[in-house]
Amino acid sequence: MNKSDFLNMLKNRVLIMSGAMGTELQKKKYLEGVTIPEELNIKFPERVSEIYSSYINAGADIVLTNTFGANSIVLKQHGLLDKAEDIIKSGIDLIREISPHTIVAGDISSTSEYIEPLGALSFDEAYETFAVQSSLMQKYRADVVIIETMTEIKETKAAILATKDNFKGAIIVSMTFSKEGTTVTGTDLKSFIAMAESMGVDALGLNCSVGSKDLAALTKVLCENTSLPISFKPNAGIPELINRETKFLETKEEFTEASLKAYSYGANMLGGCCGTNPEFIKSLSNKLKNKAPIIRNIKNKYFLSTRTKAVDINEIKRPTLIGERINPTNRKKFQEELIMGNLSTIKDEARSQTRYGANILDVNMGVPGTDEIKLLVNAVNQLQEIVSVPLCIDSSNPKALEQAVKNCTGRPIINSVNGEQAKLNVILPIAKRYGTALIALTTDDKGIPKTAQGRLKIAEKILNSADCCGLERKNIIFDYLVLSVSSSPEQIQETLKAMRESKKIYPDCKLVLGISNVSFGLPSRQTINSTFLKMAVDAGLDFAIANPYEKWEIDDPFAKNLLENKDKGAAKYMSVFASFKKQTPKTEVKKLSLDEQLYLAVINGNKESITGILDQIISIDSDPFKTVNDNVLKALNIVGERFAAKEYFLPQIIMSAQAAQRAFAVVKTILKKETASSTRKVIMATVKGDMHDIGKNIVGAVLESYGFDVIDMGINVDSQAIIYKAQEINPIAIGLSALMTTTMPEMETIIKLKNTNNISAKIIIGGAAVTEKFAKEIKADAYAKDAMEAAAYIKTL
Repeated sequence: MNKSDFLNMLKNRVLIMSGAMGTELQKKKYLEGVTIPEELNIKFPERVSEIYSSYINAGADIVLTNTFGANSIVLKQHGLLDKAEDIIKSGIDLIREISPHTIVAGDISSTSEYIEPLGALSFDEAYETFAVQSSLMQKYRADVVIIETMTEIKETKAAILATKDNFKGAIIVSMTFSKEGTTVTGTDLKSFIAMAESMGVDALGLNCSVGSKDLAALTKVLCENTSLPISFKPNAGIPELINRETKFLETKEEFTEASLKAYSYGANMLGGCCGTNPEFIKSLSNKLKNKAPIIRNIKNKYFLSTRTKAVDINEIKRPTLIGERINPTNRKKFQEELIMGNLSTIKDEARSQTRYGANILDVNMGVPGTDEIKLLVNAVNQLQEIVSVPLCIDSSNPKALEQAVKNCTGRPIINSVNGEQAKLNVILPIAKRYGTALIALTTDDKGIPKTAQGRLKIAEKILNSADCCGLERKNIIFDYLVLSVSSSPEQIQETLKAMRESKKIYPDCKLVLGISNVSFGLPSRQTINSTFLKMAVDAGLDFAIANPYEKWEIDDPFAKNLLENKDKGAAKYMSVFASFKKQTPKTEVKKLSLDEQLYLAVINGNKESITGILDQIISIDSDPFKTVNDNVLKALNIVGERFAAKEYFLPQIIMSAQAAQRAFAVVKTILKKETASSTRKVIMATVKGDMHDIGKNIVGAVLESYGFDVIDMGINVDSQAIIYKAQEINPIAIGLSALMTTTMPEMETIIKLKNTNNISAKIIIGGAAVTEKFAKEIKADAYAKDAMEAAAYIKTL
């Protein structure tokens, strides 16, 4: 089935999707004899066929292949890398053999690893992993691909990019959220929409994590903010362990009722995730199969985004302010810091500009003598984790631009391209590939045209080139270029004329200007800048690249006269402002103590500034280790509180942890103090049979932020291996995680082995299905519902 046929089908009728694969295999005890569910495709294919058949017989139009974890990273962990092609081929062929007319959805999910800077996996490594999996989906003729149960936006981006490059059919992308509508790394629903929609996926969806009622409420947000088709695949509630058996307590009636609600909001692909079974799908099919989709009238959105926030430009009062201060041009100290790899200033500028009202941050790392690609990517990686406003990536180097936008967790702006055909040929495909907005300057190799008509002619050329490469016109933001009123007073009105005309003939394209150019060479520059800004907004300006610290409420008649070219030689303006001297408000800036500097460096995750602060502390402090310990732990308590309050997410936790670790490492090295001991060591592991590690990773990051030495043994860890490691290193605690109720009994096995071997470490357990009651039953030392509870308990040890 080709993409257009599938999408046309979705316009005309609701499609029913299959239900859970993993929990059905567990319930039937079909996972015996294999290391992971995907191995069944080649070892016991009849077991997989049985479940496929049950969903087809229940009325499923779309059946997901048993290839959820069939990516090279997961398969390699289980010695199955050389079986990847056979596993995927069989997963597809088994459906075809049962029912040639059933829509085959090639199932792709997470690698279970985080991409830099949150983890060790590079974006390119993630891309290659998904490229292999999606190319095999294409080779063996899956009808569509569904990328599902994704929790991290950057990994989702890599999966989308790889699948679009290697698969010709429709692509459905589904993420999993908490009932509050955020992922563990802070992404909200609109940020997901902004990134995925801009990259050209064919449908969006939600699955797993929560029960059907909560997921239906989240689906409403999706349906209200995108016109793309929507898939809805909830769990049958949150699993509970009752009498040592996994139970999903939500009934098929409750599931169907919530599915009908999701349908009423606009979902047109509906199925089930964990805990659902053929009876659920049959009930769903009886109510919704072949019904006409709900027509959604979506108000036009223009999203730009980061990991944690999407901004609808159409909803912001014009102009949208692009902060211009992250630019080293003519800033010697800033340049010296960047040459040393110190990004503290740009992080401070980012926070400050955002506080002063910047809606977007322009990021320019053009410093002669540096590796701009490395510097720009590093800046993007760090900035997008400390501020929530979108980024405008500013570079004349196409390679630096591509690497930077590739590493953006949201939807950024590229700044910029112009009418030179050679540049258009390079930059437009980058914007198209990564789904960015693009600032286009109306100049070319002949320079800036003197007339509005000349600039509009370049704009037309740029749009024609965008049409040829498939970049939608709405993604172009035109800069009709403002010159200094001191040297080219007649040009100001040509700029405004071009903007007004552009709004008429290219209504989908937005407008931007670098405001401060207009006042170059004149006194009281902000008077001119602010007055001109109001004139530009009246002409249709959408974005202003400007200094957010300046006063923008000024509207001066003398400046306006000058800008309208009614003040020849700026005579009247100069008579009023010639003696103007910029007044800098005299505010007393409190000089921070070294203790305060260290404290704030950890709070803000400024690890680059740690060494300099520590050098000063060590030179004057009789007990620098106590100073470090007191201030770092005080800061980390605040970080922990912000995490618990959902003001911080995993990225901020990791950055603060890195700053804290550097502080302890520096003082330890310089003082030659050996502080590593068993009193700080904690083992973390996901128990045998369980492949989930998100929760464990969060707990580990929080514990590291408190200065503990975390030994992460990974997923699917054998009980005896945990005991051997505990005997080797003598930790104070062993943290055990399990998401699936079927693997929770392993926790009891480990506790018994610990007691048999007289290991003193305390055992703390947690996970989605784990309860305090279960912890008491198996005689665990403690239960933690989240990372902060885990940290609070281990700190008491």
